Amino acid sequence: MGVNHYRPHLLVLPEDDANSRIANGFQIKVNFDRQMQVLEVAGGWLAVLELFESTHAKEMHKWEQRVMVLLIDCDGDANRLQTARTKIPSDLAERVFVLGF
Repeated sequence: MGVNHYRPHLLVLPEDDANSRIANGFQIKVNFDRQMQVLEVAGGWLAVLELFESTHAKEMHKWEQRVMVLLIDCDGDANRLQTARTKIPSDLAERVFVLGF
């Protein structure tokens, strides 16, 4: 079941299966009924950014109640989070969060 687009809602875009499991565990624990959705695994941190830019940024302009978390692995790269943040349009910066492990 998807989120209710007309109410405040959170989408989580995980890089890999491990990140997806973390997000799903959080979702179960907080029990946000139709307010949170963990999306399919993107398949890498660059794929997360590509999907966000090609699809989700446009949808965020349509659904003003949407907040997104881009969940990536830093794999020891201290600059990866900053690189990811540069892909977020300034008008969406307050509604898109990049979390890295």
